[in-house]
Amino acid sequence: MTQSKLAVITGGSSGMGFHVAREMARRGNDLVLNARTPDAAAETIRNEFGVRVECVAGSIAEPEVTARIAAAAEAMGGTAALLLNHGGPPVKPLMELTEADWQEAFEMMVQGPLRLLRAIVPQMLARGEGRILAISSFTVKSPYGGIALSNSLRAALVNALKTAALELGPKGILVNALAPGYVETDRTKGWNDAYARAGNTTIEAVRNQTLESIPLRRYGTPEGFARMAALLLSADNDYVSGQQILYDGALITAN
Repeated sequence: MTQSKLAVITGGSSGMGFHVAREMARRGNDLVLNARTPDAAAETIRNEFGVRVECVAGSIAEPEVTARIAAAAEAMGGTAALLLNHGGPPVKPLMELTEADWQEAFEMMVQGPLRLLRAIVPQMLARGEGRILAISSFTVKSPYGGIALSNSLRAALVNALKTAALELGPKGILVNALAPGYVETDRTKGWNDAYARAGNTTIEAVRNQTLESIPLRRYGTPEGFARMAALLLSADNDYVSGQQILYDGALITAN
């Protein structure tokens, strides 16, 4: 019997992270599942697909959590695929951000993911191959007002990952980012709600406005996003690296 490959998934208890974890399990991968509270999601995936799921609770902004994720993966045979994901930062105007806001977001969105990448890559090198994918955002290419933390720090991570792709590609490790546009998740609902309150309008009005900017005239689904992510994290992806790929329905932006 072919041994299952291991995928490390961070931010995997809800939203798109959970859907990617579920899709990877559906494809037969064992998981190391990280989130602040991963147990319920892990039990759901075990019951549905019968794969091994090891939980590591905590934020990847914490070095000790990163070390535990890497150790759990090593104990399960080494990582074949790594999904870098985390919660979104506050929706807040640039001039209202404090140094503490920037520092906290940097640790979660840049320092933590890159620390985990450095901890996991040796396992991939031992295998002779690996796939790394970060969940990004379309706003890296087309920044929106009110989300300076996301605009700035996601861009920093994407460029660091591009560098990793250049350096690790000759060693068999492919590195990409997958950037959702408007996808039906609680995060998107929260974002629309924040924009509605800031503009003194309704969530429905904000949603209708965004739908007008999507040629497909619908939001994406987390399941569709997960299928794309799973492809990029699998050996079926044998040549795509160093890219930020948009899952956005051909979204029309100002830039």
